[in-house]
Amino acid sequence: MAATRRPGEESRTLLIVAAVEVINTEGYAALSARRLAEKVGLKRQIVHYYFRTMNDLLLAVIRHYGEEGLARFRKAFASADPLRVLWEMPADSSATSFAFIAMARHSPVIRAEVTRYLEAFRDLQVEAVACHLARHHTAIPLPPEAIVMILQSVSQSLASEASLGVDRGHEIVRSAIEKLLLFGGSESTSDGF
Repeated sequence: MAATRRPGEESRTLLIVAAVEVINTEGYAALSARRLAEKVGLKRQIVHYYFRTMNDLLLAVIRHYGEEGLARFRKAFASADPLRVLWEMPADSSATSFAFIAMARHSPVIRAEVTRYLEAFRDLQVEAVACHLARHHTAIPLPPEAIVMILQSVSQSLASEASLGVDRGHEIVRSAIEKLLLFGGSESTSDGF
């Protein structure tokens, strides 16, 4: 495919987005300068121009995805029902997070960056849940950290299984979580859990 002329920042962003797509669909091992160049219609040398090493590319991917995700979730958690936002987190965010965690196992630099964003996400989630519970005077006998971990773990497990075509018990679990949390804030009572 012939290379096309694009402004620098646009080309860099296209490479980052393409890298996330490759990681999510083909796995971390499939990521290469050649694969990215083919995917976005640029010469392979352009990939190396923007990212000297694959670690540089991976760091850019993690930062781009992390900053975009933090901004999106700050806005979403400011909604009337951050518990629902946590519960309905898109399956692709879980897949990307798992891919980043797998990459982090192989590089201390990648691990530090992934850890930084995971901790920032956790802080944001815990703050949103704590504010929600306080605002709606909801007395759930679990700390916000536990609620975050439960919602995130269960929703990620359901998404992972569903991606494989497994759905046994999913509706029962979804229904139970929604009843226990009494989504909607104003409907919450002191006997939520």
